[in-house]
Amino acid sequence: MVEISLLVEGGLHPNSNDSADTYENSTKLRESLHKLLSAGLDEKDNISLKVEMRGSYKAVIDFKKQPLSPQTLALIDFDVFQRGDESIDSIKEYREFIFFMVQAMESWILSQPEAIEKAFKQYRVGKEPVAENRYIKDIVPDTILFPDKVLDTLLKENFQQEKKGKLIPLKYKKLGNSHILLEQLDIHRLKEQFIDVNNLLNKIKDLTIHA
Repeated sequence: MVEISLLVEGGLHPNSNDSADTYENSTKLRESLHKLLSAGLDEKDNISLKVEMRGSYKAVIDFKKQPLSPQTLALIDFDVFQRGDESIDSIKEYREFIFFMVQAMESWILSQPEAIEKAFKQYRVGKEPVAENRYIKDIVPDTILFPDKVLDTLLKENFQQEKKGKLIPLKYKKLGNSHILLEQLDIHRLKEQFIDVNNLLNKIKDLTIHA
């Protein structure tokens, strides 16, 4: 069995001093992502995934402060470099340890609107199926700009939760409820819809070659 470590943006950095509730949500996000990606691997691949949440993207690419092995892979949103937030030259020597994510995780969620329905069925208030919403109907998921904002809008329009005796629109919070959505996703359908998902799983398998 070969262990592959994935360094992921989001959640809490291991050395964070945040609250117990926030830490628990970070743990749930890590576990749901681990479960989703592991489901995309075959038993014959003989791979054990270890997902490590690193908080900000800067913590993910801070390679000089973390031990790296040929079985380590950092998942980085390529938008960071497209926006100019970071110079790609700053990490070029670590290219073998990096997988650039083109589609955000929220795009995966938007591609399976029935997963959104199932995840928050107890908060359902909208009558129109989420799949028929104007923001995603007949739209290719990986072409949606700012998928996190679109997902937030979908939740606010279709779901409400009670707080202090009042019904308020449900908001999308990556650290608060994304793990609930990830748990409902079908990895095999994602592989069919997103070349990124296929490439990521293949990259994970490639890391076992020199183990």
